[in-house]
Amino acid sequence: MRAMPTPLRRSSAALLAALGAAAALAHEPGADALPSAPGWRVGGAAALLLPRADERWPTAAWPGVLTDGSAPRDQRGGLRLEHATMDVAGRLNDRLGAHLALGWHDRESAHVEAARVVARQAWGDDDIELAAGRDTVNLGAVIDGAGHFDRFSQMPVAKRAVLNGAWVDDGLALAWRREGRDGLRALELGAWRGRSFPGGPTGPVAPSLHLHAGWGHLDAHLGLARWQPTWRGAAGRTAGQVGHLHGTPDCRDGLQQKLCFDGRSDVFAGSLQWEPEGGRWTFALAGLGRRERGRVYATSGDAALRSRIGGLWADAVWRPAARWSLAARLERLSTSHRLEGAGTVLLAREGGLEGAAPVTRSTAAVEFEPAIGLRLALEAGLERFAGGATSHVALRAVWRQPRWLGGSW
Repeated sequence: MRAMPTPLRRSSAALLAALGAAAALAHEPGADALPSAPGWRVGGAAALLLPRADERWPTAAWPGVLTDGSAPRDQRGGLRLEHATMDVAGRLNDRLGAHLALGWHDRESAHVEAARVVARQAWGDDDIELAAGRDTVNLGAVIDGAGHFDRFSQMPVAKRAVLNGAWVDDGLALAWRREGRDGLRALELGAWRGRSFPGGPTGPVAPSLHLHAGWGHLDAHLGLARWQPTWRGAAGRTAGQVGHLHGTPDCRDGLQQKLCFDGRSDVFAGSLQWEPEGGRWTFALAGLGRRERGRVYATSGDAALRSRIGGLWADAVWRPAARWSLAARLERLSTSHRLEGAGTVLLAREGGLEGAAPVTRSTAAVEFEPAIGLRLALEAGLERFAGGATSHVALRAVWRQPRWLGGSW
């Protein structure tokens, strides 16, 4: 018998491990991770991806987009484990619970996505919640859910450019929630360690604000956050393509082949989602923006920076039959940077800030659900940026069960 190719064997083994560990639903953005009654539950999910692209995919870096300077892993070359997660959540009583989630990607070791303790108290018809520990910072279900286990394999351009991916952080979040009524439904205040991008290795606590309002079938979210990083590094572009990094480079270790930043970074997030009665259509519009003011420096110079980066994406989903859906996403990202000081040309080159131009992407997908919790999809997309374009097609399998395994204490 012919041996299974190594990438396929590794991906299949990881998928079987994820599926065998727990036949359950992983915590979804916007859903409650804790059981509704005292007890515990275990969950898991996995996604497999088989892509073909005419260029490196995903794109290593876009001109004019300043992140940590690393490149996502090239997904071409066979079957990949796009993402897998395992959760354990428990509720001791009506007021106290905890949630732990582990995740991993293809060719990477496991990482902690959530590890938090949650305390809740009823206040009339409302709820007050205090959570402490690690979690995905809440910016709204449309933004938080755009990425892993989404309808599309690639994270939106704006989310990758503004936040360098999902914002997972350690800290505290205090929330007020009122379900099932029109108007303001949730208000959440957070205080985070601020070490994930656009934060740096040092700096004060990063505050966040999240508002959720709804009217019938329309949901609206607004998010704000501020970082004040120091010694934040980005791998220099002039050194050539940089592999995938974990964590933001630390400029205290030296400036060689780095672009460093001290200053203020403000992030703005907003989304609207509308699902008309009947559930055959869903429409969503989301946007993310980042404004930075401060100082950039490297071995080549030191300059003041004023930077703006922002993008939008729009989704439409049509369900012509019970197990079929057709989805489309349109995206656009734009940037602007202003440098004043010594060595601005070299600094711009080091940070890849030259040649800033809009990035656009269009993606379409056909999805079929052969069994509850299993989705099979075929997608195709085209991305355009300054100096290039990349098209792709991909087959995906996303496994999620609609129920948790669970029990009482």
